[in-house]
Amino acid sequence: MAVTQSSIRPRSRITRSRLLLSWIAVMSMAVAMLPAVFDARPARAADIADFDPGYLISDYLFYNSDAMTQAEIQAFLESQGSPCAKDSTNCLDVFRQSTTTRAATARCAEYRGEANESAARIIFKVQAACGISAKALLVTLQKEQGLITSSAPSDRAIRVAMGYGCPDTAVCDSLFFGFFNQVYSAASQFQRYRMSPGSFKHQIGTQSIYLHPNSWVVSPPTCGTKSVTIKNAATAGLYNYTPYTPNTASLAKLYGTGDACSSYGNRNFWRYYTDWFGNPTGEMPSGVERSRYAGDTRYETSVEISKAAFPTGAPAVFVAVGSLYADGLAAAPAAARAGGPLLLTEPTSLPDAVSAEIRRLAPQSIVVVGGEGVVSRSVYQQLAELAPSIRRDAGADRFETARQIALASFPEGAPRVFIASGADFPDALSASAAAGALGGPVLLVPGGATSVDRPTLDVLSRLGVTSIVVAGGPAAVSTLYTQSIRDRAGIGAITRYGGSDRFETAALINAFAFPNAERAYVASGLDFPDALSAAAVAGAQKSPLVLATPSCLPQVSVRSMVESRVSSVAFVGGTGVLGRDVYDFQEC
Repeated sequence: MAVTQSSIRPRSRITRSRLLLSWIAVMSMAVAMLPAVFDARPARAADIADFDPGYLISDYLFYNSDAMTQAEIQAFLESQGSPCAKDSTNCLDVFRQSTTTRAATARCAEYRGEANESAARIIFKVQAACGISAKALLVTLQKEQGLITSSAPSDRAIRVAMGYGCPDTAVCDSLFFGFFNQVYSAASQFQRYRMSPGSFKHQIGTQSIYLHPNSWVVSPPTCGTKSVTIKNAATAGLYNYTPYTPNTASLAKLYGTGDACSSYGNRNFWRYYTDWFGNPTGEMPSGVERSRYAGDTRYETSVEISKAAFPTGAPAVFVAVGSLYADGLAAAPAAARAGGPLLLTEPTSLPDAVSAEIRRLAPQSIVVVGGEGVVSRSVYQQLAELAPSIRRDAGADRFETARQIALASFPEGAPRVFIASGADFPDALSASAAAGALGGPVLLVPGGATSVDRPTLDVLSRLGVTSIVVAGGPAAVSTLYTQSIRDRAGIGAITRYGGSDRFETAALINAFAFPNAERAYVASGLDFPDALSAAAVAGAQKSPLVLATPSCLPQVSVRSMVESRVSSVAFVGGTGVLGRDVYDFQEC
């Protein structure tokens, strides 16, 4: 049920008997039927161990005005709904309604009405106008009326789609009838809760929250209250909208029915969001598996990664120097494409652990990246004894080396190329994993460059590139540089992923390349050696490379893994590189 007390316009007084009749009618549906009707358990079900009644959803995820595109909303409605009953036009994947213009308010920007709008378009436009995530709106439509999965929604369910204007003590207010009216009004109300928290009962802090309407509607009350420490504005808003918290019985049967004092609205909001979109709090679920790959040195760590990823051998091995980052950045996606690891070496001697690992892998070929000034002739000769075939991909500098790697490792071409600054390593680390997963190379740009050079243009042409992904903001790869590619190479499809820092940039790249992933690799964002080898394996396994500090995980890094719904995380590097708090998903 949706709004209470000062949430809507005042009502006329009602008699005690009428109140009880209304309550019985409303609650017989809301409390008894919802858990039984919506008991479909997804393949990856929510775990009640992750439920915190005081933190139902993070503010970031709830007040996200661009959480989903219209196309994504439409695809979601089509994927979740059952085949629509014959002649029904109320299923949300086919539902349409003409809308009216709503003027801008303190809570919502203007909503410009249109004729014959789809449900997906209405939800998308309300998300943008009122700043409430489409994911939160979709979940509310489900927990109130089951509209997302219903194959034959009733006219009444459409009229009161969000449960707005339907308090527990009276019939629904016809002023708020209609699908568009409901979605817009509910979103506006959620912003009202956020903007005027002192006007409503439930606020941030420790609160006594009813367990059930008969905690206060009937006399004497029979169900009581529960003390809940509300941690953020979005959770307070959900309790103002649906003023009940689940009891032990309803939580014990997360996909079923509790007892006579059980309520389900906020439990189901959390459950549906988790089932459909991942943990709504942005925190890592308790059931995520963890592992750590680490050696005493960067060279031995690269060996440990290789052992875990290629237990039965590999057809090819890439070798880069472990004291410099540039060549390894370009080598990682090439190694991923070849289906082998990227191992690190010292410039003038091959570490024994690396030599032993190559023997174990028994590759058919070895690729050394970098010239003799980076990986010496003596190391190259030692490597030549470990495989039938060996080659060196090298140029006069890191930029030419990256171009040579791209041409040698992608002889059939690559329609998509990633571009990153060669002046520093962080942006290119995640780009290397993403490029490897998507089957393209990484090219490096000189720091401060404002125009693409002729050798890079030639490589773009030879690879048949039709789209480019830029890793990092304009300070890393200038706008003038990307514009010169448009002008000189005729490549218009250039997309930039650049955040406020290296961690957000990595998260943006991962969101693009890995919307869903079973596994993630976590490496230091402040140093490069471990991440180089991790990027190659991550790319081969189509897994994101997430960046961390030595002592904690930036919130954006945790959120990226939650939104990708990873079920296992591999930490690369010892406790001196990634501390125990990082391993425990401690946020910065």
